[in-house]
Amino acid sequence: MNPKVVKLKEELEKNCKKIEKLQTRNKTIRTTITEIENTDIIGMVRAFDLSPDQLMELLCELKKTPVPEGPDDIVKRMEESKLEE
Repeated sequence: MNPKVVKLKEELEKNCKKIEKLQTRNKTIRTTITEIENTDIIGMVRAFDLSPDQLMELLCELKKTPVPEGPDDIVKRMEESKLEE
């Protein structure tokens, strides 16, 4: 077999192993990020002394009437409320 082909196949195999190792590491990193975010969220909920039922109720209410995202949304809501009056 052509020596260049042999060398390229070896390089390909080596790269595949590196990729597999990096994908495994990325999966571990993603899992760790999720765990840390979940811990932070639990900490925030506990800081407000909310029960699971209260949290669910709050989230349901927020879904119905979302919090404005920024100053433009606040101005828009104020204008809408003036028009309704």
